[in-house]
Amino acid sequence: MELLVTLLTGIAWPVAVVWIAYLFKGELRSLIHRMSQLKYKDVEAKFEIGLAEAEAKVSYIEQSSPSFPSRPEITSKLESLRRIADVSPRAAIMEAWVLVEDAAGKSGFVQGAAIPRVNPHLCVEELVRREKLPKGSDSLLDQMRKLRNQAAHLPDFSLNQDEADRYLQLAARMSELILNVEG
Repeated sequence: MELLVTLLTGIAWPVAVVWIAYLFKGELRSLIHRMSQLKYKDVEAKFEIGLAEAEAKVSYIEQSSPSFPSRPEITSKLESLRRIADVSPRAAIMEAWVLVEDAAGKSGFVQGAAIPRVNPHLCVEELVRREKLPKGSDSLLDQMRKLRNQAAHLPDFSLNQDEADRYLQLAARMSELILNVEG
């Protein structure tokens, strides 16, 4: 009998913790989503921190380049992306990356003959090398690509609308930087 009491005492706390976690699983899930860092296996998602770093980079880049008026096609696309973000922030981020790729393609940086491909990284790298974009533009694009990859590939990673909107604005600003480069 003592053995049974000892056994029940030993498993009572773990069972209680699991039961409480089950009861509050929705609240725990929303708490996890508000965290600035999420660890999934060996991958760490620091979307909020990375977003703040990218915003700081784009502000610095815009200060060191001439100002241009907003392009109506980018503003229109940004509004469409915000409507997508209402339904799926993750999908809006993926579409925002296409906006950057389109800007790179319009600037003439297309690879491949049979199936043309656009590589925004090579485009921005070349524009920085030619001093048509300020230094740091390539690291901003790399930061944005990493954020897009986190949003796309981490299965348990969830974005809120504010984070998605901030990323959409970054993509629009990066697209305008690329498009406003003089040939």
